[in-house]
Amino acid sequence: MDRIRITKENIKNWPKFEALLNDGKIKFDSIGRLRYLHGSPVGDLIQTKMDKKGQPIFQEIAEEWFDPESQKAKDFIWP
Repeated sequence: MDRIRITKENIKNWPKFEALLNDGKIKFDSIGRLRYLHGSPVGDLIQTKMDKKGQPIFQEIAEEWFDPESQKAKDFIWP
């Protein structure tokens, strides 16, 4: 399956993530990667199914996720 990485250029296509950005719950780092405030990157999106109207439904997958209370989060340095 194709993966979609949310960027500054395409975030407008993803209202849920745009709302999180506008609410200050996620932000872009200095290299353009979207991250949660504890430093874990927002995962790529993959299409998992279609809704009743034929619209694709996407799910976030995260290979680099770490818990907000983890040592990795405490040691994280923003790029």
